[in-house]
Formats: sequence, C-alpha cells, structure tokens
Amino acid sequence: MADRINTFADLQARAGVILARLDAAPAVALAAASNPLLAVEHLGYEFDPQARTGIGDRIRLGPTAAKKLAGLRATIARLVDRSVDPDDGLQVRRLLTDLGVLPQCPDGDDPDTDPPRWRPGGAGPDPLEPFRDRHPVMPPLLEYRQISARRPRFAPPQAFAAILDGVVATPLTAVRGRLQAPPPEPEPADPR
Repeated sequence: MADRINTFADLQARAGVILARLDAAPAVALAAASNPLLAVEHLGYEFDPQARTGIGDRIRLGPTAAKKLAGLRATIARLVDRSVDPDDGLQVRRLLTDLGVLPQCPDGDDPDTDPPRWRPGGAGPDPLEPFRDRHPVMPPLLEYRQISARRPRFAPPQAFAAILDGVVATPLTAVRGRLQAPPPEPEPADPR
C-alpha cells in the first residue's frame, strides 16, 4: 500500500526521505525536475486526489498564489454550479459554450480556450480576454489563468515518462536536492 500524502505539511514531513531517494535515483531526479508530483508518486507515494492540485500549486507558485487559486476555483465552481479545471482548455471551451459565452462552432473553428502559457518575461494575452463581460464567471476565470501562467506548468505524464526512460534528453545532466531551514519568524515589535 502506498504512503498517502494528504496535505502539503505531509509532503514537508517526508521531504528528507523523498530527497534521499531522489538523490539515489538519478533518472528519477532528472524527471522530477519536470514534474515533482509524478516523481513523488513514482517513488511509491500517493496524493489525496482532493489535495493534489493544491499541493502542486504550492510547489509551483508558492503558498499565497496557491491559496488564491483555490479560492478562484471555488468561486468558478459556485458561479457555474459545477467543478471545472480552469487549466483544461477543452473543459473551459465546453463550459463557456454551454453558458453561451462562446459560440457553438460546428466546423471545428472554435476560439482558442487553452490557458496562456508561461514564457520568459510573461505569459502573453489570454485568448478569452475579449469575452470578459459575457458572463460573471469570466473575471475569476481570467484571473485564475493569469496567476497560473506566472510559472511553467509541470510536464504531463507522457513527457515525465519519456524523460524517466531516457527517450527525451534534457539540458540537465544531474539534479540533487537538499533541505533548507525556513527563514526565522520575525521578532514581534517592542510595544514601548
């Protein structure tokens, strides 16, 4: 049975063991650079499905952005009365077509609904920006996509497997992890 990770704190508690196992497996460590969640799963751990997205957001974007994305996902779900993955262009296209935000395009000439991709220097314009005023879900959806595009997304499972198997070369030749103590908490201000 796999060791289950239910929260980011669970992952932090296991970080020393995970890093030691990655350091002992260079191919897995290289693949971990492309998708640390898949690397942890490859090592035999299992993420709680409800927590996996938030843990990934926290690793990729930090705690503040991860919390903001979680709130925006909840707002989007509440506004459309269903769960939607804002990073999935096909789900977003279906949702926005159902809501009448985007036209139904039978000839396959659908508007681009893929999220903006991270690029050095910025993400670029969101293809859904022209539709901002067509439904109340659009402002939180656009904000979510803007925040998510701040850092590169993790590699999909196929790319992770190709790196792990050595089918795809990376510019990296080795990756080693180490733990670093968190910065100390600031001293409270002297009330005098």
